[in-house]
Amino acid sequence: MKKIILLTLLLAGFFVAQAQEKNLQAQFNFVRFYSPDDGPYLETYLTVTGNSAIFKKNKNDMMQASIQVTMLFKQNGELVDFRKFNLLSPEIQADSPVQPNFVDVQRIPLAAGNYKLELKIKDNHTDTKPFVVDADLDMRFDLTKTTLSGIQLLEKYTPTEKENILSKNGYDMVPYVSNFYPENVKEIIFYAEIYNANKEMGAKTPYLLRYFIESNETGKMMYQFTTFKKEEAAKISVLLGKFNIEELPSGNYNLVLEVRNRDNELITNNRFFFQRSNPEVAFAMNDLAAINVINTFASPITNPDTLQEYIKCLYPIADINERRFSENLLRKPDVEKMQQYFVNFWTKRNKVFPEKEWQKYKRQVAMINRSYSTQIKRGYETDRGRVYLQYGAPNMIREEKHSPNIYPFEIWQYYELGSQSNRKFLFYNSAIVGDDYQLLHSNAKGEIFTQNWESIIATRTTNPIYFSENISSDSDIKVDENWGVHIREIWDNP
Repeated sequence: MKKIILLTLLLAGFFVAQAQEKNLQAQFNFVRFYSPDDGPYLETYLTVTGNSAIFKKNKNDMMQASIQVTMLFKQNGELVDFRKFNLLSPEIQADSPVQPNFVDVQRIPLAAGNYKLELKIKDNHTDTKPFVVDADLDMRFDLTKTTLSGIQLLEKYTPTEKENILSKNGYDMVPYVSNFYPENVKEIIFYAEIYNANKEMGAKTPYLLRYFIESNETGKMMYQFTTFKKEEAAKISVLLGKFNIEELPSGNYNLVLEVRNRDNELITNNRFFFQRSNPEVAFAMNDLAAINVINTFASPITNPDTLQEYIKCLYPIADINERRFSENLLRKPDVEKMQQYFVNFWTKRNKVFPEKEWQKYKRQVAMINRSYSTQIKRGYETDRGRVYLQYGAPNMIREEKHSPNIYPFEIWQYYELGSQSNRKFLFYNSAIVGDDYQLLHSNAKGEIFTQNWESIIATRTTNPIYFSENISSDSDIKVDENWGVHIREIWDNP
């Protein structure tokens, strides 16, 4: 049986890799830091799930796994640095029932600039081809202003007793190499550094560090997950923070760090996207029974079908908890409860003029329905409609709909998307006929990332290679130069 490789990118910097049949599972993350003495450097964290690797006897007559890791750093297509090594597991007895996980941490100095990082991972005890992923790196730090490092997630930290690869600023820090927090994880622990606050604010000038959790969909701060810390401006300061997330409901969130001056003005900030699964915690919506809809803009809307339609069209801009609540509400539609939910939804977004906010959105929905509706879907139910309503109009749309060799597709580009820049969405029409384009790939946080999207677009003339089961890599799949359109070039420069 052919070994199949599965790879999913959760977000920039996080990779979860899995090889079926042999079941190799690895997670990779990187964070950028700056040393006043040595300049920028990259910390990389790799965790291999022990029971997914192949253990064989070594020269000590012990069982041990061996993973080949290659990291290539390129600028303008040229190789400028690399690391290649074998990551060895702890040795275990042949009859050991437990195959332990093993972790690697690397600290790699890199000159200021932009890089392409290419990671290759292979189990040395199998003949499976290495799986390959890449990511963009920006190792530039503005040394004239207050600057934040990346955010390192931690499983735990303890005072350092003997210096080792996990040691930093007096602590041994065990990395948490994922952005997913399941129900059994009770805390989110993190580490970051603040640089050059003394240059911008003056040495020893008091300033404020604020860190909190916000909804990724709405940007709304979760006030019960907010902390302040007073600091004095210095060349470098460190932050070790944590939140108890036992009561954080399931959803998509951002961990936000802010540096504010003594006047509470924002100096700089950094965001980190993460996901939480916590099905036992229900979201505490406002008590709808207490909302009086009389004389509100919702009171004339008494037709249950109309109310259901209005609530369904809110899905693209609702957060995950509002979606769940509305799904339950629509299973047993009640006019008064739907009116109360509708008023509550828009009052949360505009306390002074909720109806004005709704009417503005309603016009957008009408336009989306005209543009993207199909025979079986309203426009807001399609992927293009959802993305437009959630993020707004793209700055650029590139269409490729008439090549005989590839599926019709569109690339939407957003120059700025909240705190992100140059985010893109690729939609394609696998049915060829009709006008229902599915979202296949995006580099925006929280959206689907498909490693071999180029190959899927091209399966119109080749054997299907499903993105849920396969990955393209330099050694696996190449984009045919004879295709009518150079897909990667279009993605890079739509």
